[in-house]
Amino acid sequence: GGDGTIGPKAEEPLTVACVLRSGGGYDGEWVRKLKNGVERHLSLPHRFVCLSDMDVPCERIPITRNWRGWWSKLGMFDVLKGPTLYFDLDTVIVGSLDALAGYHHRFTAAHEYYRPHMLCSTAMAWKGEYSFIARAYEAAPNELARKYDKQIRPRVGDQAFIEDQLKARGIKFDTFRDLFGETSIASYKVHKCEGAPPDGASAIAFHGRPKPDEIRTGWVPKAWR
Repeated sequence: GGDGTIGPKAEEPLTVACVLRSGGGYDGEWVRKLKNGVERHLSLPHRFVCLSDMDVPCERIPITRNWRGWWSKLGMFDVLKGPTLYFDLDTVIVGSLDALAGYHHRFTAAHEYYRPHMLCSTAMAWKGEYSFIARAYEAAPNELARKYDKQIRPRVGDQAFIEDQLKARGIKFDTFRDLFGETSIASYKVHKCEGAPPDGASAIAFHGRPKPDEIRTGWVPKAWR
């Protein structure tokens, strides 16, 4: 305080993050809609950032490596060490994020919707030093991309690689499903969300098709704005 004593260490601020790499099907408007959804449903102090190689309507962290597709996500582990909550751009926020964001995560991810014992990187939360994931990929990006992009689905891509790296180090991880319930981060298709989001859902993942921009009626356009 003002008398020279040192008070308790302030909790590090929360970061909510997404990734936008040029050349895909997304642009800054997807970032804006995700940011707006987060702002409507998260009352905790936070900063919203996007790891990107193009202009975005929020704080930007430059993409510094030419890692294609979903592999660009791994760059976040180099730069985001404090409490971080991550969403894919094809996620629609539908309910309060306060419980998810306020939890003291070590490493948490969505569950793979067709194989619930596996991780899905559509949503993740962590606090701490996970740059070893990026280092491991950086050692042989082309070889690893070929290996993981072709594995028997759905054990594929960056999420399988992340899970393997955590297991190799003996790091225990959680799923939002185990911590907050089956439909806390729900799948539009698997949880049959056409009529409405499930009760208590915080976010809906639009993996595969349709994407949120393809749905013109019902609750999706109202929530994704």
